[in-house]
Amino acid sequence: MPARSRHGPRSRGARAAAGQSIVEYLIILPTLLLLLLSAVQFGLLYQVKSQLNYATFNAVRTGALKNGSMTSMKDSLAAGLSPLFTHKPGLEGMLRGRLVGTIEVFNPMVTKVTVLNPTSTMFDAHKAADPRGSGKQQIPNDNLQYRPTTVKGGVNIQDANILKIRVTYCAKLVVPIANVVFYTLVSGADDISNVMGGKIYQNPNPALPVNTTCKGLHNLYGGKIIGALGTVDTYLGTDMKNEAQKALDQVNEILKTNIPFINWNLGGYRIPITSEAVVRMQTPYR
Repeated sequence: MPARSRHGPRSRGARAAAGQSIVEYLIILPTLLLLLLSAVQFGLLYQVKSQLNYATFNAVRTGALKNGSMTSMKDSLAAGLSPLFTHKPGLEGMLRGRLVGTIEVFNPMVTKVTVLNPTSTMFDAHKAADPRGSGKQQIPNDNLQYRPTTVKGGVNIQDANILKIRVTYCAKLVVPIANVVFYTLVSGADDISNVMGGKIYQNPNPALPVNTTCKGLHNLYGGKIIGALGTVDTYLGTDMKNEAQKALDQVNEILKTNIPFINWNLGGYRIPITSEAVVRMQTPYR
C-alpha cells in the first residue's frame, strides 16, 4: 500500500488555516491593544474626576470659612489634588505631590476656578460696609433667619450667602496611544461645537489667543505657547510688542521643559474635567 504523501489535501488545509489565523490575529491585535490602553486611561480619568470632586468640595468649604477668598480656595484645591501627584511614600513624596498640585492649580492655563454664586450683581445688591471698620464691602452673614427676604439682584440675602464654585481642570492623558485618541476626540467635538456656535469667529483678530479648553498645552513639549505676535503692535505699539515678545520667550523657555527638581512637565495632552460644589457661607462674603 503506497505511503500517504506529507503534502496531501489535509496538510495544505492545515497550513491555510494557520495562515488565516495569523492574518486575523494581526488585524484584531491593534484593536484589542487600543481597547486595553483606553480602558486604563479611562480608569485614570475616573480617578482624577473623583479626586477633583473631593478637592472642589474642600475648596468651597474653605471659601465659606475664609470670606470667599479665591487664593484660599485654590490652595485648598491644590491640597485636595495632591494625592494624584504623590507617587512615593514618605515626606519627599508628599512634598512633591503638594508642590505639583499647587503648580497645576495656580496655572491659569491648566485650572480655572469660577464663582457661580454669589455673582457680582448679587454682591452689589446686598453689599454693606464691614462693621469692624476695615473699609471693605461684604455680604452680611449674621442673623440671616431674622433678616428680610427681600429679593435684590435676583435673590434674597439668604440665597446670596450660598457659595457655589465650578472648577475646570485640564487632566493630563498619560497612557500612550490612548492619550492621542482621547485628546483628538474631545478636541474635535469641541471644535465642531465652537464652529456651530460661532465662537471661533467672534474675535477674528485677537491680540493674544486665550486657551479655554486645554488645547495647545501638548505643544509645550517642544513648542511655544504663542507662536507669533504679528498683530500685537496694532494693540500695544511696536516698542511694547518687543517687550512682550521678550517676556513670552522667557516664559516659553521655562514651560516647554520639565521642572527638573520635581520631574513634572506643564504640557502634555490634556482634556477638561469639571466639578461643582456648593455650601452655605459661614463668614461674610467679600
